[in-house]
Amino acid sequence: MKLAELGSHTVLCGRSRPALEETAAAIEQNGDQGSSEKSAARSTAIQCDVTAVASVEALAAQVERTFGRLDVLVNNAGIGSFNGPLYQLAPDKWDQLLNTNLRGVYYCIRSLAPLMIKTRGGHIINISSLAGKNALPNGAAYAASKWGLNGLTYSVAEELRGHGIRAFP
Repeated sequence: MKLAELGSHTVLCGRSRPALEETAAAIEQNGDQGSSEKSAARSTAIQCDVTAVASVEALAAQVERTFGRLDVLVNNAGIGSFNGPLYQLAPDKWDQLLNTNLRGVYYCIRSLAPLMIKTRGGHIINISSLAGKNALPNGAAYAASKWGLNGLTYSVAEELRGHGIRAFP
């Protein structure tokens, strides 16, 4: 909401359309408080599944068509599994967790960083966790995804620095 308050147009993405629309409405309502006239929309909700590359590519295409640029990308999608030791974690749960927490970030950077490169600037914020720097018994898969996310973020920061793009965990 703070970005919208500062004049940014926020594009909200997620799998649940009702949750997106609820957040978009809250942003609009917050922005209209204290104003006597209706201002331009401050947010757009786009349904997107970060675990599906075609969904993320469609998001990127819509952002480019509609706005022509992207200044800030916040990768915040994440799931956890804290039910027991790694050796008891089912392979499909491992895949689901890594596909959301790490591959989803890769898909978003792969699809959206080119918009930032075209405009020679931007910020990528990848939401990590203390589990990305500390051991997490009964949460090894989650910790692995966050350690991986930190490594990905630091490497991408170096790759994109020359394009005026900063990346942060």
